[in-house]
Amino acid sequence: MRVPFNTMTTANLLFKSSISRTSLTILSIIISFLMLPFLVSKLGDEWYGIWTVLGSLIGYYYLVDFGLATAVTRYITQYISKNDKDNANSVINTALVIYSAMALAICIITITVSYFVHYFVPNARDLFIIRIAILIMGFNLAIEFPFKAFAGIIGAYVRYDLITYAHIFTLLLSTALIVILMNLGYGIIALSIIGFICSQISNIIFYFISKYLFSDMQISRKFFRKDKVKELFGYSVWSFLIQIGDQMRFRIDSIVIAWMLTAGHVTHYFIGARLAEYFLILLYRATNILTPVFTKYHAENNYQEIRSKLLFVTKINNILSLFGGGLIIIVGRPFISKWMGDNYLDAYPVLVVLIIAMIIEAIHNPSNNVLYAIAKHRYIATVGTFEGIINFILSLVLIQYYGILGVAIGTAIPLIVSRLFLLPLYTCKCIGLPIAQYYSNLFVTTLFTITYLGLFYMLAKDIIIPQYMAIVVASLSALPVYFFCIFFVSFNRSERILLRSLLPSKLH
Repeated sequence: MRVPFNTMTTANLLFKSSISRTSLTILSIIISFLMLPFLVSKLGDEWYGIWTVLGSLIGYYYLVDFGLATAVTRYITQYISKNDKDNANSVINTALVIYSAMALAICIITITVSYFVHYFVPNARDLFIIRIAILIMGFNLAIEFPFKAFAGIIGAYVRYDLITYAHIFTLLLSTALIVILMNLGYGIIALSIIGFICSQISNIIFYFISKYLFSDMQISRKFFRKDKVKELFGYSVWSFLIQIGDQMRFRIDSIVIAWMLTAGHVTHYFIGARLAEYFLILLYRATNILTPVFTKYHAENNYQEIRSKLLFVTKINNILSLFGGGLIIIVGRPFISKWMGDNYLDAYPVLVVLIIAMIIEAIHNPSNNVLYAIAKHRYIATVGTFEGIINFILSLVLIQYYGILGVAIGTAIPLIVSRLFLLPLYTCKCIGLPIAQYYSNLFVTTLFTITYLGLFYMLAKDIIIPQYMAIVVASLSALPVYFFCIFFVSFNRSERILLRSLLPSKLH
């Protein structure tokens, strides 16, 4: 069996995984930028809004997981790190049985939802199309579930780079198929079928990569253990509540807008929300890979390393989040104007509000990683649940006064409060880190970055016009001076040495 962390240092594996995941995300974002106006033009505001609502609806099916994926990931990582192949196999096989039952439940839910959807869609022609799309999307998700039993293997070996290649292939394949079929006049049923085909290809590749890394993996009834069922669900119940909170935070917006306004308004909101989502996804792909590492330190009872790595990674997140999010706010309006047209500029205030919230969430996300690793995620669940409820209530109230901007504000307020104060305070308490040290670790970087971006905007505002080249040139011109300065402003000598060690030798 391959033992993780022995052929390369953990830092190098993390760096390699971060680069590959970030590259994939950048490619995904570029393709999505190109595809969104293409799809809106082919489907129209109304049908694209319906497609967005269906995606949000199907997203709720993930709640059937009951948070099990996080438990499977944690225990597989823990057992593989200890070279305990028997317990790792017992987790995999027990999870496989559970997920197969969940897949059957999703199929039943999908059929039920497709049957009752006529209460919400009076038009018979639209009803048929929507029903078929729901069935395809639901069955696609059901087939994906058993593959979730292998979650954690890739994380245990910190080999996210391997799965990245598969995702690049399926991304390019799905994009090509969408362009071809949309130009031929097909609609959301074709989009559903393309998603189904590419998802199954990705699932199969994911299995073989998992088997390659964990060569001792065995699929057998003898590894199913009832005691593991209790152990997994004992951990996952709080992850389930976290999922509910996340669904209410990020999936409920489109449903509220479609209910209170129209599906066309969903498309306008989605443009701003999508840009904010891309920003957060990009940061998560680059930095949200530390839960297995914190889990390893926790298994070794090495809280000193947890504290030092939390401070270091939070500082990196602060740099990337503030600078990247600030640039998006600066160039967002001319970008939307060029990308989608002036008729969609009402998405810019939505973008600004949500980007501010995403910046806060991304900066403090390493605290979430720590709480998951030390099995203290119950607090995340409690906070996230209340956050989702408050989000829903505020969105229902504020949409009546501010339209789609009110929904964005309703999402942002509880998120900022919980991520800026509640979660960091609890995390520091759990690992014995003084909260003053945690916030002071971010102060200099925050002050310098905001000042730098303010000066940059004053100097560059006249050249940032609704042209892609002007936007790209202006954005790139902000990079060199900032990252040169921040390298010395934010990091001490030992941190700079560590950062240099992560680079390929030719770049030292």
